[in-house]
Amino acid sequence: MSEIQVVSQRLPRVDAAEKVRGEATFAADVQLPRMLVGKFLPSPHAHAEILSIDTTQAEALPSVRAVITAADIPEVDAYDPGSRFHAFLARRFVVFAGQPVAAVAADDLATAEAALELIKVEYRPLPVVLDPEKAILPDSPAVSHEPHRDSGKASDDQAAAEKKESPNIASQFVFEQGDTAAAFAESDVIVEHTYTMPVVHQGYIEPHAVTAFWDRVDHVAVWECVQNPFGARDLIANTLGIPHTNITLNTTEIGGGFGGKDTGIFGPLAVLIAQKARRPVKLVLTRHDELLGANPAPHTVVHIKTGAKKDGTLTACEGKVLTDVGAFVADEARNIPWMILANYKFQAWHVQGLAVLTNKVSLGAYRAPLAVNAAFAIESQLDEIARRLGLDPLALRLQNVVAEGDPLPNLRPQVQVGSKQVLMALAEHPAWTDPLPSRQSEDGLLRGRGLALGSWGSGTWPASAHAKLEADGKIWIVLGTVDLTGSYTSLAQIAAEALGVSARQIVMSKASTDHASYAPVSGGSGTIYSMGAAVKEAALDLRAKLLLRAAQELQVAEAELGVNDAGVFVTARPEEACSFQKLYELGTDIFLAKYPPLIGQGSVRPQKRAPCFAASVAEVAVDPETGQVFLIRLTTAQDVGKAINPLSVEGQLQGGAAQAVGIALWEQVMYDEQGQVRNPSLLDYHMPTTADVPMIETILVEAAGGDGPYGAKGVGEPPVISPVAAIANAVTAAIGTRVCDLPLTPERVWRALNNKAA
Repeated sequence: MSEIQVVSQRLPRVDAAEKVRGEATFAADVQLPRMLVGKFLPSPHAHAEILSIDTTQAEALPSVRAVITAADIPEVDAYDPGSRFHAFLARRFVVFAGQPVAAVAADDLATAEAALELIKVEYRPLPVVLDPEKAILPDSPAVSHEPHRDSGKASDDQAAAEKKESPNIASQFVFEQGDTAAAFAESDVIVEHTYTMPVVHQGYIEPHAVTAFWDRVDHVAVWECVQNPFGARDLIANTLGIPHTNITLNTTEIGGGFGGKDTGIFGPLAVLIAQKARRPVKLVLTRHDELLGANPAPHTVVHIKTGAKKDGTLTACEGKVLTDVGAFVADEARNIPWMILANYKFQAWHVQGLAVLTNKVSLGAYRAPLAVNAAFAIESQLDEIARRLGLDPLALRLQNVVAEGDPLPNLRPQVQVGSKQVLMALAEHPAWTDPLPSRQSEDGLLRGRGLALGSWGSGTWPASAHAKLEADGKIWIVLGTVDLTGSYTSLAQIAAEALGVSARQIVMSKASTDHASYAPVSGGSGTIYSMGAAVKEAALDLRAKLLLRAAQELQVAEAELGVNDAGVFVTARPEEACSFQKLYELGTDIFLAKYPPLIGQGSVRPQKRAPCFAASVAEVAVDPETGQVFLIRLTTAQDVGKAINPLSVEGQLQGGAAQAVGIALWEQVMYDEQGQVRNPSLLDYHMPTTADVPMIETILVEAAGGDGPYGAKGVGEPPVISPVAAIANAVTAAIGTRVCDLPLTPERVWRALNNKAA
């Protein structure tokens, strides 16, 4: 067991054939007898009072089986008026364009859509608040009509007074240490800018979809494409007052999530209308529905001021961050202040973060939520400091990057990290060392190269799993985690390694919330770190029981035994063995069984933090006539701890980097003055295609840290963070001036080149 055999192998995904053949069942593929089509009526207003809703004509339409409004929602003690999840149907007020105000279930899609047109809603339009900088002013109209909790902590009287006077500050956070005024006074260079990033959608291929069926009077079965089945079940229970044990949550395959399908949003709506219709109901969003009313990443405004001495020592950091959380409170707003400060050593800092309410759809997680926004700001600042001081930008980062023992924003010491290792990996890579073509080459394009760093933690969550021996000698790993991005392949490798067998002996089995023990969300860079640890423990538990059982049968000590794909054998005399099939029979045969069935259990709560660092180098070419940016080369190095499956890990890095390219250059959900989305289709919302993205180079750095299985750390989120800022820094190097607003559209780049005001 001391020599790794299965972990680190580049194995193909266990679900590859099923996916390629089109046999995998996604949420929209669920089919039940007598199933109805569900549709909801979105609000045409971003902010309005609902004066009346008349559903009479819709209910009278033939083949319409149910119509619901907020009046059908049961009263529950857990109701939270400030939660988007509890506002799946607008009650008295609508607070963003696209918010559902009613829903129908009909025999077919055409009838459902016709029924929506027959629902008469009388609205009283109210002032619309869209700009977070205006929303925090004391005289701004209030977005919310419900009390909201302050999940942050005011650190001074001024911050507390600001919140009291501004109705749209939902929460706030302040990280501070030392005397920033004195630190700035010692600085040889001070850089101050404001950076903005718009609303962006996660870009998953499969829209939200959910099917609900009340198979018994008091029990509902749900099929939904969610990353967190237990969270989705709890959401339905808490919003509708249904006992948890009366809900079976079945997760389907997921056509992408990236945080946007964490606990789902539309599950309670489908369950409620299915209850009224007394038949199964499937609700599938269109792409238009998604871009209007799902839960994208938020618009942010980051004002930041940093200082440094002429030798490159960072001195002070001050900042004020406005996170536009939409119409509902979101705790993720604290991420930007933290991430601005978490990666570098400043002598003093004071960074305030405000979660600001606006009449937009609510904030959702998107792959390292808000870390991209933070990195865009702080990494742009670092590059500007290096430029003004005439220092190498990579050397500046190496000089100031946090290492083990350095204080974090909460003043706790940093743990063991691979921050310097990923920077050094790039420092020695041709992506950084190769000479660039002249700044303006023969083709007339301006060339530039940029570097950036980012980090994210590994999810340390409770997790559990089971391992059991089956009649054919295979090992079932039973768990409630959703297989997202091929994670089951890596989990199978972990189980195989712990048992001492090959990966082909492992069968991964996803169970519903009825039959699986607790599993955390598939995401947050915690699937391998937390669930992998539970799978390893379950496999080790089963291995120990296999050895004990075989030792009893073979009359030898457990220490004399080994395990291979055939079963358990005496290492000194391999011909003396007990096959897996025999061990199974000894615990299951109704007449011959001598022992109980063989089942391994794993239940963990990882304790050690394992921050993962990633750094990227981007090379761009800019057309000075149009401002168009061409991404020529993109390389990312990431500390992965131990790559359980290097093939899968490289795919994660490439996928995250591709999303980063879209964020940097094209993607934005655009709103007009009335809060209407102007580009609610993929014709107008520009996501990158294979034609837009070069081959992405990856470097896997295996630095120690944490207590993940076999040394693994989180992988999925860090690779989206650093490329955005690296591309922005490359554009700055190419054109000689900085664009502080994302995306870096041709118009913005052209205006910067030509010193034109926006």
